[in-house]
Amino acid sequence: MLWKTIDEKIEKWLITVTYSYFCLIILFEVLRRYLLDKTSVWGEMTARYAFVFLVYVAVAEVARTRDHIRIDVVPKMLGPRGRLYLYLYFDCLYLILAALVVWYSVQVMKLQVDTNTLMTGFDVNMAFAYAALPLGWGLLIYRVLQRFAHTVRSYSLHRDVPLGGGGFGE
Repeated sequence: MLWKTIDEKIEKWLITVTYSYFCLIILFEVLRRYLLDKTSVWGEMTARYAFVFLVYVAVAEVARTRDHIRIDVVPKMLGPRGRLYLYLYFDCLYLILAALVVWYSVQVMKLQVDTNTLMTGFDVNMAFAYAALPLGWGLLIYRVLQRFAHTVRSYSLHRDVPLGGGGFGE
């Protein structure tokens, strides 16, 4: 029960928290700049990295629901078996790309930890900011694997593969 709720809502929660932080820190920095004539380097920098993390989490949410912008001409022309193979091919491409991004971003994070690269104006290792890549893309891998299993299950049970757009409850 708890896992199902987390599984269904994790992206929405992360998006809400990250977007709230992003908006609040920008508001705070604007007020500081124009009312107090002071700024902080860390506020603008952390807002930028929060926005990047927000994008990666949103990509995982879109992958989960298959609500991304797409052209459905070819899938609509195919029968259920052709659509199954096409969607599984697309999911495999997603997985390959995501695995490469996670692998290389972890390598960059290791380098940043080894060289103790710090954020400008904020004494935190840059690996903390770059963790958005493997976290976001790791979540994408999880969602694509779920979608892959759902597609196969849908075809084996109903001999049909929905065009997408409705998430797992299509």
